[in-house]
Amino acid sequence: MLPLSDHLCLRLSAFSGEGKTKKMAKGLILCHEDEIFAGESAGFGLPVLKTARETIFPSLVSSRLQKPGIIESVYQLNLINTWRLAGVPAPVGFSVLMEKIVNWYMCRPELQSSGLKLRNRLFQLFRIRSAMIPGTSSGYCRVIYRSAPLSLTIEVNASGIPQPGQLILLNEVPGSDFSRMITNEDTGCKTLDGIDFLPWQTCNFGTAIEKPDNPDLKIGFFLSVPGDADAFCFQVAAGREVGRDLNWAGLSLATAQRAFTYQVHFYTKSIETSPKS
Repeated sequence: MLPLSDHLCLRLSAFSGEGKTKKMAKGLILCHEDEIFAGESAGFGLPVLKTARETIFPSLVSSRLQKPGIIESVYQLNLINTWRLAGVPAPVGFSVLMEKIVNWYMCRPELQSSGLKLRNRLFQLFRIRSAMIPGTSSGYCRVIYRSAPLSLTIEVNASGIPQPGQLILLNEVPGSDFSRMITNEDTGCKTLDGIDFLPWQTCNFGTAIEKPDNPDLKIGFFLSVPGDADAFCFQVAAGREVGRDLNWAGLSLATAQRAFTYQVHFYTKSIETSPKS
């Protein structure tokens, strides 16, 4: 466990949550006292590799507490998404088709809300299900998590991934709980709730994801990179999907780099902290 405050902490839980990601490795899971925010999310600081043909997810090789407040985890990038239609394995080309549809969908925010509704209907009608299975290994990624009061520093070393592609660090919580995004634009802050919080959109550092439904428990988080880092080497995106086998909201950090550091900043109602650029 990594403490963030008297009531907030992060826990390592290899198989926590629901849906297709239940058997996938997770990053650190956010907890408030006895409440665990897992859902179908990937947790905080989970590496994923996106190549031109597919997205490769991790399995956990090892994890250890180096010292109080510091956890080191090693992930192997070797899980791929497979599909079943009406209970039988889908044709080989179906995974490639789904990857192309996702890429097309991510580039068209104006269609994402209606597209998610259509997806839920089609998945139910044709009994489409997905699962993670081991595939060819694309290498290893070492991640060190360091906690401090209301912050998490994540040090990533993916030099063990020789395959070209974009490394993506996922930072997610359940979308059913965290249904608000607060953007930090040049024109000022903008709040998006519920269906206005789209499944995928690029954003700035400082964009926050927040749990708004309970006025007595306001929790949020946003990302930053160290002052000496080149922010232009990273692409930040926010997203939220709640539907059939989907329940996540979060921020992703994508880069071509194989070694870097970033921070996750948390805030609660009892501490007056606002998103920063």
